[in-house]
Amino acid sequence: MSSEKPQSISSLITEFLDQPPSCLEFCPQDPDYFVIGTYLLHEEKPEQQQSGRENASSTSTVKQTKTGTLQLWHLNATTPQLQEKQVVTLSHAVFDLHFHPRQSTLLGIAGSDGTVSLYSISCSHHDSSNYPHIQHIWTRSVHDEDPGSIPSLYLTWFPKSWFPTTSSYPDGFAVTFADGRTSVFSTPLPAAAAQQGKERNGEGGQHDIAKGNGLDLIETQFEAPNGVAIEAWFVALASYTEEEAATDDSSIKSSSFIFTGDDFGSLNIRKFCAPDEEGDDGTSSDLSLEDCMISDTSDRARHHTAGVTAILPLPIMNMVANAPILLTGSYDEYIRVYHANSRRGTVLAESRLGGGVWRLQVIDTEEADAGEINFLVLASCMHAGTRVVKVTWKRRQATEIGDWDIQVLAQFTEHESMNYASGFWKGNRSTSDMVCVSTSFYDKRLCLWKLQL
Repeated sequence: MSSEKPQSISSLITEFLDQPPSCLEFCPQDPDYFVIGTYLLHEEKPEQQQSGRENASSTSTVKQTKTGTLQLWHLNATTPQLQEKQVVTLSHAVFDLHFHPRQSTLLGIAGSDGTVSLYSISCSHHDSSNYPHIQHIWTRSVHDEDPGSIPSLYLTWFPKSWFPTTSSYPDGFAVTFADGRTSVFSTPLPAAAAQQGKERNGEGGQHDIAKGNGLDLIETQFEAPNGVAIEAWFVALASYTEEEAATDDSSIKSSSFIFTGDDFGSLNIRKFCAPDEEGDDGTSSDLSLEDCMISDTSDRARHHTAGVTAILPLPIMNMVANAPILLTGSYDEYIRVYHANSRRGTVLAESRLGGGVWRLQVIDTEEADAGEINFLVLASCMHAGTRVVKVTWKRRQATEIGDWDIQVLAQFTEHESMNYASGFWKGNRSTSDMVCVSTSFYDKRLCLWKLQL
């Protein structure tokens, strides 16, 4: 780990929200806008407690409910200025939200009531305003046991061509829950969609996830490892080219992965691969996700001494030494370069960031000298604020593990409570300044700051 002192950043603007912010993300379609999800806990005391009549033998409990909002904000990076444009009130709190990686106006959210909702963020032809609006598309329950009582904690979309069959499921997402379950929801196969009369977009039966009500999605459930009900805080999906096929275009073979992290500190890895045998039409379209799973392993908390709260597959197309390279964050305050090479895994580098590492995002990837790649990463570090981190990989060959280093370049520490949500502006920069927004939960701060790269 590099020992250079990070630069300390001061805010340019601070706004105060009306509810605690839990997550945020910039709009890919228009990078001057971002959406904040909020989480508000309501506590209602029983009537006898409210009137002061409770006694030592009373077994009454406080009733808790959760609500939230989606808030659309505009960022002027030049002025600079932050302006709230729209607030959508929700009957549940928002644990997580993410824009679709290919349909850039679609936004998925994970709700405290065990639901997933889909929204669009776009300009309406029926509105004279010149800014986009949040519009609801559908909401569905994604947990079948005691609906509404088990929260959805995290949601991630399928990367391109992630589903491990040659005739891929067009689209879908994975979601984790407070009881440790991970569920994958995929759009119907073309043949199944045709049988159900759902050829909606004229592309050979390919199903558009934004059409309909979301109830025809195909669900695959993966229960908590060892059957222990504990929060599964994070899920990440990724696909990699096998090393032996990386240089042979005629026989490229890829593997798909589901990575999950739980509150015990365990990192679970499920690997999927389409079988070599194909159907008469050259596809394996009748195979389910479970049919393609070839391994299911856990490191049993060997490396993380508290809950695993962030898993970031680094943007490396091929596996390295036959295994993926991940960046992980944990309640134990460490960011780690993690080689998912076996049931045990290996930590290649680590750095303590001063607070629980709740979220990680790749800002930029740069190939420096021959054999060196730098990953610039934004980290939301709970009570320690926000960090900008450089992760460096040096190696002689592309598939070599090589040497890894983690350097904290900058820190933003004005938040007075948990920094769960941060983001960076992806508009056209005329300077080397990086524009960021970050939030804190209990003091409801929204801060804008710049970093000279």
